[in-house]
Amino acid sequence: MVGGCDNARPMPGLFPRAVAVATSLLAVVAIVILAFRGTGPGVVLRPAASPPASLAPTPTPSTTASPTPDAAQVFAQIEAQVRALRGLAAPSLAPPAIITRAQLAAELRSRFDHDYPPARRAADNVMFRALGLLTASQDIGELQLRLLSGQVIGFYDNETKRMSLVSESGIGPGVKITYAHEYTHALQDHAFGLASLQLSAPGEDDRDLARLSLVEGDATVLMLQWALDHMTPQELLGVSQGPAPNMTDIPAWMVDDLEFPYTAGEQFVTNLRASGGTSALDAAFRSPPASTEQVLHPDKYKSREAPLKVAAPALAAGLGGGWRDLPADTLGEAMVRFWLQGLGDANPLAQQAADGWGGDRLVAATAPGGAFAVAWRLAWDSSADAAQFEQGYRAAAPHLKVSGRLVRVSDREILVVQGSSLAIVDRAVAALS
Repeated sequence: MVGGCDNARPMPGLFPRAVAVATSLLAVVAIVILAFRGTGPGVVLRPAASPPASLAPTPTPSTTASPTPDAAQVFAQIEAQVRALRGLAAPSLAPPAIITRAQLAAELRSRFDHDYPPARRAADNVMFRALGLLTASQDIGELQLRLLSGQVIGFYDNETKRMSLVSESGIGPGVKITYAHEYTHALQDHAFGLASLQLSAPGEDDRDLARLSLVEGDATVLMLQWALDHMTPQELLGVSQGPAPNMTDIPAWMVDDLEFPYTAGEQFVTNLRASGGTSALDAAFRSPPASTEQVLHPDKYKSREAPLKVAAPALAAGLGGGWRDLPADTLGEAMVRFWLQGLGDANPLAQQAADGWGGDRLVAATAPGGAFAVAWRLAWDSSADAAQFEQGYRAAAPHLKVSGRLVRVSDREILVVQGSSLAIVDRAVAALS
């Protein structure tokens, strides 16, 4: 489902991919620079982010306000305009509910343990600490709550078929553009069934993010098209001058991962529409991208270049008694880039190192006493691509706060092992390489 209250698997350390779909964030809507007409969507976005619709509040009479007749007319007009732009049939929807940010924050907290269980958060903490992206004092769950509580401004629940908008001051420009985004999700759900995309498949984080990018990219393009066509210059200025989200102490890689479905998704959808119009976009919902590589390189989506199958390393078995493997996952090209940037590589080097990704599989493991490790096997399209990744990793390695080693398993395959001590890393490398 999208939204509601389900047990969808969280994306590593952040929020459930499946329930992140039908949402808008402050960073997406509040700070957009719209290009002149005639250049398509033509936008530059500040870091965007995708919040969890499953963590979104279920509207109740005690916490929401129904739109006034004037507001209902505004929303009905936006719906007709968005339908005309997207060319999809109208769903049957209740009017959106208007809630305050304080009510949203309370709901996020109250639903958090259900949608992102403590055991899963603990596993994600281990993985990201072993990857060198979190310190021992940082907790992925608390970082996520802080990031989302200040940013969610709208969501669509595909189970209840309801939308909610966050506003403290009525139906202003930010609410209007948010509704255009959210109503696009309702159109997608009615036409294609968002649940059919299976955005919470265990161990398929990269595929989940790729499919989410299709969904959010479509809504972002439509939102911006609608804004260009139907908002006044004064309203656009009001949107662009909205408050910026507070990112204090939030790791940059988290923001990068959160914004990816909007920014990369917008470019992916723009490419689809440029080559085949809305027919190509609709076809993509029936045959969605299989990897973030396909999103970042649309030619690989068009040629259906599938990710390479990579076996999960048998990490715990290699480390000996007392060690326990956590669930394996595939992180993908986008996360390779965010990881290297998080370790200290400049963006061009991280991007170059991630290009040529063919497939991967990662396993983290723990032992009594707090020891931890991660083994990440990555396959590349060519030997040169593997060498580029090796260069990027070795540039980042001096910044690692954990022990780590890279091993060329074959011409096109690399094993990265990191852990809480060099002895653990060496033992794992000896067993796995």
